[in-house]
Amino acid sequence: MIMRGLIRRHLHLVSKSKTNIKPASPTPLNLKPYILPLHDLGLPGPYTPMIFFYSNPQSLAHKATIPNLLKNSLSNTLCKYYPVAGKLSSSGSRIEYNDQGIEFFEAQVACKLSEILAKTPTRDEEDGYGHLCPPGTIWGPLLSSGNLMAVQLNHFSCGGIAVAVSLSHRIADALTLLSFLSYWASLCRDPDNEEKLVHLSPTFVHELQQPSCNDDLTAIEHSYPEKFWITTEIVFPNSKIAKLKAEVEMQDRQDGLNQNYTRNELVTALLYRCAVGAATASNSGAYTKSVLVNTINMRPLMDPPLPKTSVGNLIAMIHVPTTTMNETRLNTLIAQMKKGKMQLRGSKSSVGQNLELVLKYAETDHKPFFVSSICNFPLYDEMDFGWGRPVKAAFVDIAVPNAAVLMDTPSGDGINAIVGLEEQDMKHFLADKDLLAYASF
Repeated sequence: MIMRGLIRRHLHLVSKSKTNIKPASPTPLNLKPYILPLHDLGLPGPYTPMIFFYSNPQSLAHKATIPNLLKNSLSNTLCKYYPVAGKLSSSGSRIEYNDQGIEFFEAQVACKLSEILAKTPTRDEEDGYGHLCPPGTIWGPLLSSGNLMAVQLNHFSCGGIAVAVSLSHRIADALTLLSFLSYWASLCRDPDNEEKLVHLSPTFVHELQQPSCNDDLTAIEHSYPEKFWITTEIVFPNSKIAKLKAEVEMQDRQDGLNQNYTRNELVTALLYRCAVGAATASNSGAYTKSVLVNTINMRPLMDPPLPKTSVGNLIAMIHVPTTTMNETRLNTLIAQMKKGKMQLRGSKSSVGQNLELVLKYAETDHKPFFVSSICNFPLYDEMDFGWGRPVKAAFVDIAVPNAAVLMDTPSGDGINAIVGLEEQDMKHFLADKDLLAYASF
């Protein structure tokens, strides 16, 4: 079924259509049921929205073929990632292989790609990316259709395009989404050589995790507040991260310490320290008890390690509580982060106490600051659908306040951070001298 209509609001959209993409062949009936692990039943289940921007795809003789190329390769990709084409059971504890497919939107956008790239990646429809994503899938609850994924292809007036994809966090984490996109892009780029994509094929590991045992268990529903915070985008150039690293190492020598530091650790710790300082300034200078909650990819830490293309929410959270500004010194924070990660190494399953962890600190009046990272994940070179790598990739906004997501810059010369804070905190955060010393806006 195709739906068409003219968008008459004062937004950038001119028209939009919708089709339903089903797997190219039916899912075999003899496949083992996809019962969600207990770990996943306690996780929030909103759609995770990502968007990829491409400049004018000159290599294609007929741009009209782009939608068909995407739809055909997506249909074949769903044969490999068959759970994505299904729907959650009424209890939310199992995926039903009903091959209902996913919704594919196509929009004509009456502005240039450069105009969009100048905007902050927020969910706002006029000043952000909201109108470029499938309706209702920007950190929103599962749609009434039950679709686990939705896609929107956007055509800009300059000839550039953007592909926006949202996947339910109930069934998969960000690396699963990127693995799906890598497979789809490779198949779209070279549809006649699917047998060469074995190394990109998904690995379903839900059998290795503690299952929910039966359909009587119901997934926990998490409600998200209407947005009341401010989202901003910050770039940390590698040159400035190197300067930060040198200064932290100098402090280490004075303290008699000897630690190795990654870019990701340094930026995570700096963002947390600045966010805590901002919350303290908003609290008339009184320190706000806080906790750094850092999301960790469990695939390489498990025993045995899991393939990068393993499907599911294979993540855990490490936590570093702080009660004074002195405890937010970067070398102190990173030492605690390393300790938490080391304790996860050698795990036999990814089952953690992520939800219990957050509730624990809520009960003790700790203000959480969440940091996730997809640095070094497949984000640019792997997302070539046949018309070149994206000029930019981004998450669309932040799910909750007091959070940040880190990713590589398009050229690999730094880390891009999307940060969400309450308005007063953001005012102090953006004025922080430490942040200003190492960040670009």
